[in-house]
Amino acid sequence: MKNQLTHNLLLLLLLLLFLLTACSPQNNSIEITKTPFPDIVGVDMNDQPVDNTLFSDYDATIVNFWNNGCGTCIAEMPELESYYQDFKDQNINLIGVGADSGESLEQLAFAKKVLSEKGVTYLNISPDTDSDFYRTFISDLTGYPTTYIVDRQGNIIGNAIVGNVKNQESTLLHRLDLATSK
Repeated sequence: MKNQLTHNLLLLLLLLLFLLTACSPQNNSIEITKTPFPDIVGVDMNDQPVDNTLFSDYDATIVNFWNNGCGTCIAEMPELESYYQDFKDQNINLIGVGADSGESLEQLAFAKKVLSEKGVTYLNISPDTDSDFYRTFISDLTGYPTTYIVDRQGNIIGNAIVGNVKNQESTLLHRLDLATSK
C-alpha cells in the first residue's frame, strides 16, 4: 500500500514537471509589455510647460518620481545625476518628477532647494495637481522613489522599479536595452 502511494506520488510529480516544462517559453526570454506613459501635465523647475514630446528626442528616458519627504529619493539624486551624465552619449535621457512639488509654492521652493543642493542638472517636472497625470497616475504610486523606463514612442517598458535604482541596476540596464533595441 505504501509502495503504491509512493509510486502514484512520483507519477504525479513527473506529470506536473512535464506540464510545466511543456508550457515554458522555448527562448527563455521574458516578454515585456509596453503601456503608454500618461499625458504629462506640468512645468519644469523654470516654469516652462512640459509634455510627452520630450520622449521623442531620445531612444529611452528614465523617469524618476520622487517627493520632498522621501529620504531615499533625495539620497539617490547624485547617483541619478551620474546616470544622466553617463547615458547622454547613448541618447538616453533622465528626468525627475517632484510628485509633491506642485501642491504649493512652499513645496516647489523646497524641491528646487533640494535639487540645487544635490547638484541635479537633469530636467525635473512639477506636475499640475488638477491634471489626470497627477490624480490618476502619480496618486496611485505605491512608494517612492518609483522609476519607469519609457521608449521613444512614449511607452513604459516593463513594470515600475520601486526603490533605489542603483540597487536594481541590472533591471534598469535590461529595460534600457529593451527600449533602445531597434
